[in-house]
Amino acid sequence: MYTHRRDFIKKVTVAALGAGLMATGTTAVANSVADFNIHSRLKLPKVNVSSTRVIKETVGLRPFRKTGPRIEKQALGSKTIVHNYGHGGSGWSLSWGTALIASELVDQTQEKKIGLMGCGVVGLATARTLQQKGYEVTIYTKDSYPNITSAMATGTWSPTSRLILPQHVTPAFAAMYQKACTHSYRTFQRLLGINQVVDWMDNYSIRSGEQRRGDYSDELRSKLETPEVNFYPKGVPLSRRENPFKFDHVSKSPTTIFNIPSYLKMMRDDFLLAGGKIEFKDFKKPEDVDALPQKCVVNCTGLGSQEIFGDNDLMPVSGQLCFLIPQPELTYRANMGGVYFIPRRDGIMIGGNGIDGNWDTAPDPAVKEKYLTGVEEMMQNLRS
Repeated sequence: MYTHRRDFIKKVTVAALGAGLMATGTTAVANSVADFNIHSRLKLPKVNVSSTRVIKETVGLRPFRKTGPRIEKQALGSKTIVHNYGHGGSGWSLSWGTALIASELVDQTQEKKIGLMGCGVVGLATARTLQQKGYEVTIYTKDSYPNITSAMATGTWSPTSRLILPQHVTPAFAAMYQKACTHSYRTFQRLLGINQVVDWMDNYSIRSGEQRRGDYSDELRSKLETPEVNFYPKGVPLSRRENPFKFDHVSKSPTTIFNIPSYLKMMRDDFLLAGGKIEFKDFKKPEDVDALPQKCVVNCTGLGSQEIFGDNDLMPVSGQLCFLIPQPELTYRANMGGVYFIPRRDGIMIGGNGIDGNWDTAPDPAVKEKYLTGVEEMMQNLRS
């Protein structure tokens, strides 16, 4: 019965092909068959690039430590301080993982009421992790969203970005990273489908013209990543037929992005709904921390730890972002020559720079112009 059915389908297909040959000619039908057997080039919508469509510009300061994030206990008078800060450009990616590690240090204190300093993504992830373990948590913060550094981040999976200088990687640090990276990745995948706070997106990497220089990320990844924590498929070079751009060297890979406004709001609301409290307080010195009523305090203040705890290993790395009016039809991101664009719900974000030791948060018009020119060049070379 099934053999007869297959024979029937074959005969119908051949008859249709024959009719097509007579109607349109051999060349046209041959092209149709080729297109049927080979994936057609994906046609991507274009970013509408114009300075008149810029809706906001921000400069965020990444809290970078040459020796990597500080996740450890410290005695301060009658209190125990658990530090969890200094993630550089990896705070969003590693937030849940380092929160888990910090919570395990809190477990050693046997305290049940915890004070937590900082209300960025690392602070909120740590507070939620502690709540899930049954702790009573109060967040003390100088400010909250949108006036926090976490709100000015790229919001993309980048667990080794400005994390640590390669020469400072030790076996113990690599093990910590692998644990944090694994836990964070799994947690983010469980958040998929919830109000689009976490999304998967295709990324196109274009090699043309100016390329990023002085980047140690490849060396760092080689020291930190193992097959077990390399969760994402590697970029696949696109053939000419598959390549949506006119550039010769383009690769495609999937990645994860975080829709920052909805994500931070969800985290804050979840914390409050679980009984957490937020109090506004500006810390200047260790004595201000010692005055808190809780005996165990978790420090997630990022760059604030330089002033509060005298951590001179901390350094700001500024990153300027430019946002265009949102285009819901955009479902991909791309980068070329050190400039990238990422469509988010709060706008099409364009970025790519980093200035070591820069505390200035005023946007540079020249950087914005470089961003717009870079994205415009990509769009001019996008096949229609």
